[in-house]
Amino acid sequence: MAACNSGTSIATDKQPSTAETAVSKKGKNTIRFKVDGQQVETTGWTISRFTYGSDPKQEWLNITSNMKMDKRTINVNLKSSAPGTYTFQENASTFKDSHGAFYPDYLGDIANSYSFKGGSFTITAIDVQKGTVNATFQGIVKNLKGQTLAITEGEISEGLLNHDVIRY
Repeated sequence: MAACNSGTSIATDKQPSTAETAVSKKGKNTIRFKVDGQQVETTGWTISRFTYGSDPKQEWLNITSNMKMDKRTINVNLKSSAPGTYTFQENASTFKDSHGAFYPDYLGDIANSYSFKGGSFTITAIDVQKGTVNATFQGIVKNLKGQTLAITEGEISEGLLNHDVIRY
């Protein structure tokens, strides 16, 4: 199975990918958060485990909200796929630290991105057999012009986890 971003995936079963099932029943695969107090309600576009770099045993977790449902999109890469709290730091290294971004208009202006410069993402539960993830998150994001936004009250409810592990 081919995966986006030119990675390869190793199938663990025949379940459909997260992107194929992005729109689901109310309460399932839901991602909610506020941007400077404005509510965003969407679904998970992709929630996938992956490995890359020099340590193929280190499993990361990518979460991207559905930019077709709401143009305001989050995209994070967490340094593990296990339950726990992962922090975002000002000088995070892409291949060493959890990192992420917020896009005010993902499809219309992807170049206008805000990187997480502080905050945290907590995986409260992950079930690879059922293919679900629950999490909370919050943080401060900043663009190249120095403008900041507050991401608050972030929650993922029964996010649909891709059953494959993508290898980069």
